[in-house]
Amino acid sequence: MEKVPPTNNPGVLEVESPDVISSELNGTVDKHNWFETFRYKVNSQTYDEANGEPDIVAVGKDFCSRTTSQGITQVFHAPEGSKRIFWISLTFIALALLIGHLYYLINTFMLFETSTEVTIVPAKLLEFPAVTVCNNNMVKALPVVPEFDIPGAFAEQFDEVADYLTMNNSNNGHQKEDLIEKAIFDNHFVDIEKDFILTMNARYGNCYTFNMNGTRKTRRAMPGYGLELWLNIEHYAYDTFEFRPAEWVGAIVKIHDKNIEPTPQEGGIVVAPGTLNRLTVTKTKFVRKGGVYGNCFNPEDYKPATFYTGKYTKQHCDNTCLQKEIITKCCCHLKVVKYDLSNFTQPWRSLPEDRESGLSNWTICQKESIGACVDNDTCWKTIWERYDNGSLSCQHCWDTCNETKYDTRLASVPWPADAYIDRIASELEQNQHLMKQLFVFDQINQTDKISDEILKENFLSVEILYESLTTTFVTERPSISTFEFVSEIGGTFGLWIGWTILTIFEFFEFVSDLIVVRFRKRR
Repeated sequence: MEKVPPTNNPGVLEVESPDVISSELNGTVDKHNWFETFRYKVNSQTYDEANGEPDIVAVGKDFCSRTTSQGITQVFHAPEGSKRIFWISLTFIALALLIGHLYYLINTFMLFETSTEVTIVPAKLLEFPAVTVCNNNMVKALPVVPEFDIPGAFAEQFDEVADYLTMNNSNNGHQKEDLIEKAIFDNHFVDIEKDFILTMNARYGNCYTFNMNGTRKTRRAMPGYGLELWLNIEHYAYDTFEFRPAEWVGAIVKIHDKNIEPTPQEGGIVVAPGTLNRLTVTKTKFVRKGGVYGNCFNPEDYKPATFYTGKYTKQHCDNTCLQKEIITKCCCHLKVVKYDLSNFTQPWRSLPEDRESGLSNWTICQKESIGACVDNDTCWKTIWERYDNGSLSCQHCWDTCNETKYDTRLASVPWPADAYIDRIASELEQNQHLMKQLFVFDQINQTDKISDEILKENFLSVEILYESLTTTFVTERPSISTFEFVSEIGGTFGLWIGWTILTIFEFFEFVSDLIVVRFRKRR
């Protein structure tokens, strides 16, 4: 197979003879021709006369003459003198500005900041929230006061009603059938015994939750299609214990997500007797980005254990962290925060520095000696101040990445109206259990009816409904997405030095040409 010798024509290395062309037309191509076709060839218009191969200088000149990197091309083609100096200076200035711009972009991206996107999504059927109601009075007094007394030794050891409830049971608080006189949801009566679940609370005692499992849904955002309650706060049965008197008369209503143990002392709505209270609810779902953009828990993530049942919440974790710190440091527990001493089985000593500073007034603490913190104790107050100002370390108490919250607006008016009193009283008088309780507590005699005074001092109405059948989604998005970051980088290179993605491959090709030329020369 013939080949024409190399010519001096620039850029032409080899030309196949007519015989080879003829063989290709006949469908028979020599293996050597395939090798020549795909053999790596160096970009160069100049040859080394000694060996017929391009040298490194020639490869460099060829690259500078044709690259799309504008600064290099302009410097290469500029005549020597002031113009070349001008283009060299301008190229270095552009490189400096490029580096500064890149630093700004990378630093901004590495902050991993987020922006918030708010979307309102309508629904024809919307899941109703869980509703928890509590009486502000924790312990219900007995009808015959002299017969109901806490033994002296017991009262000295447990100076908080929560301890009394813990040592006994929920029978000492206001019962479900006493507190909730009527419940209607979606224009249908609710089975109070079945649909309201007891949840014990450290501050309010017996609380009762409707729709804890989230199965109830509503199809209208108007009265009658939500939850309507008639509550009897039993003011006549409020306790008279000197160590825990009720500061006000009424009930607490807490709107929260399903399967969460309620904490009505945190965000609960206060409702008073003799009023009709309309609570309009808006539903908001928070979708947090997580990962490098912030700490949050996904459903499958391991979460810190808390003293509370049900789904994890940041508030439960913070409360548990605070209570554990106070139990460990102060050998007592907060009265209004749930606690569990099952993990505090072994005695422990307070730290010497805590005793010296006056933070701890005890040496050895054990489970049996842990009681409620007293008001004048500086130990728990010091820890509470740290918790309040954010200096108490609760490192792993993060929000959940997906969280549902309910905002509530309250409108309250006197209830019932004078013209409506007889109708309300007549309906309540059909409840034999209520009438028996009123008689036992000496509010009526056997022939009396419910008076206006009893009605307005003990009963109230609560209506809970959606403001609109919509869910507001608050979604975290990266302020700069990865795609936007790459686009910004590309635009920066293009602005200051005229590069594109293809320019980068030009440099790769240039480096590979230099390696090949260097390797051939060594050979």
